[in-house]
Amino acid sequence: MTKQSALVELTNVSKRYPGVVALDDVTLAFRAGTVTALAGENGAGKSTLIKILSGAVEADSGVVTIGGAPLPRTPGEVIESGISTIYQELTDISEMSVLDNVLLARHSLRWGVLNRKANRRQATAALDRVGLAGLDLGRTVSSLSPAQRQQLEIARCLARNARVLIFDEPTSSLPEGEVEALLQTIKQLRREGLAIIYISHHLEELFAIADDIVVMRDGAVVDQRPVNAWTQPELVRAMLARDLKNAYPWVERSLGPVLLGVKDLVAPGVRSSSLSARASEIVGLVGLDGAGRTELMKAIAGATRPSEGSISLAGAPVRLGSLAHARQLGIVYAPEDRKAEGLILDAPIRDNVVLGLYSLVARLGIVRSRRLGAFARDAVRDYGVKASSIRQVVGGLSGGNQQKVILARVAEGGPRVIMFDDPTRGVDVGAKSSIYEQVIRLAQRGATVLLTSSDTDEVLAMSDRVYVLRAGRIVDEVQRADFNRERILTSASLG
Repeated sequence: MTKQSALVELTNVSKRYPGVVALDDVTLAFRAGTVTALAGENGAGKSTLIKILSGAVEADSGVVTIGGAPLPRTPGEVIESGISTIYQELTDISEMSVLDNVLLARHSLRWGVLNRKANRRQATAALDRVGLAGLDLGRTVSSLSPAQRQQLEIARCLARNARVLIFDEPTSSLPEGEVEALLQTIKQLRREGLAIIYISHHLEELFAIADDIVVMRDGAVVDQRPVNAWTQPELVRAMLARDLKNAYPWVERSLGPVLLGVKDLVAPGVRSSSLSARASEIVGLVGLDGAGRTELMKAIAGATRPSEGSISLAGAPVRLGSLAHARQLGIVYAPEDRKAEGLILDAPIRDNVVLGLYSLVARLGIVRSRRLGAFARDAVRDYGVKASSIRQVVGGLSGGNQQKVILARVAEGGPRVIMFDDPTRGVDVGAKSSIYEQVIRLAQRGATVLLTSSDTDEVLAMSDRVYVLRAGRIVDEVQRADFNRERILTSASLG
């Protein structure tokens, strides 16, 4: 379908919060039949722009129109006007059926009674458009894969007759192998004439999916070009206002003796796996979704109880299944889901950064407020957490800054073995580099680092050595000098 005139337009739109200019005189147009990517660091203004377009907040000044008419004031009216958003976190209701999730409070009625035939026809048509033809409408959503649930969210928007779709980090929770299916669905919707706004910290996705890339920085639009007029280094430079010479700041280190030993470990999701890791070494765990990377880390950390095998630290046995004993020895785990497992979202930074480290700020078992404040302020400064104060609620921070809070906490505890599970998920390119600089520092100080990520290239860029997992078992070990992405992924996928 040929590109049409602007469907959504922002003209001189600004939004301010106390001490912050979130959007600064933004003028943009989004056309039907076009994918426009928004790029920029966390805090660049992308989230505020989405909130305005979705009706969640109102601009202080400027004009927003859809189809030439003023944008409605409430989220419900915005959806009715044709704008829908697919968020980073799924918004489905897991125990409801596929049909009820697609239609979600928009079922057709006849004489006050559900029109089952019309509802099934409407849901089926929407699912067909996103590649879910033949899906059982009666299945509960919890039984679907993450990729199917993502496609279902899109189908719900289509069932509402969306003309504009906003994708906010849609692949952050998807396994690497399922990203391409989502991108193909978006390309099909573009051919059908929808206007697509796409936000992702994965720059390769922007080049794969976008017609135009808009760069935002400090609330303003600083550049906009057709995708073929950009190179990746130019895009990074525009986003950061500087060259990012080394997004993955790996440096060669002198490795110490073997610190962590795992032998024939059997645990939930782990099948007879053995590994070793030396002091100052960064060891990557690579595998497809469900390969057992997270499960192995949790078993080593004592978060789950192994049924067989042994774990040792500097040759001394580690008590299996004891999170407290592992932490006492200096074995710590930074979880993949920071919001559910890593942070108390409604508590301030000060309280989150000291979790499990109260001995550092207490005297005779009583937490000293002055010590706690000094500890938190030092951590915020040393780990580059951008916040108004240590009393700011951690749930209000960007993903990158939330991750830095976790990093500060685990690092300040003096870990001997630290396990990072997808530490840069949903984090922008600038924060990603900052986080990995801290990981390198931990290794340089003598800690053993285990690292895994949904981005295989990220693991390979940062690791001295990798173990490859498949179906819960370690199936290969590769030294950095022998890294070959194709070989490693083949080993991870072929049984």
